[in-house]
Amino acid sequence: MCLNSSEPLPDPHTPTMRSASYHNKCKSKTKLHLRIRNLTRRRRLQRAEKEMEMRNLKLFVENQSIIRENEALKKKALLLHQENIALFSLLHPKLSPVSTSSSSSSFLK
Repeated sequence: MCLNSSEPLPDPHTPTMRSASYHNKCKSKTKLHLRIRNLTRRRRLQRAEKEMEMRNLKLFVENQSIIRENEALKKKALLLHQENIALFSLLHPKLSPVSTSSSSSSFLK
């Protein structure tokens, strides 16, 4: 090639003039960047899964505690209801049984 020729010199920064090793470096950087992004995403997902498991476990334990408390309250309510019935029967002596025919006829008058 002659220096006095009218053709301009090629630009060394054009992609056609870059070496194959330069393109391989770019590809490897892109692959490395993608691997890092994928690893970061995978770690973030694993961390989120662990947090979700811990939250689930805490809710499970709280739920079990509420169920036990509910059962104890049901037993207490049953005992109070039975006591209420016993006290009510003591306060109000049993009335003589009224026939249904006489009570219905008096109601219609």
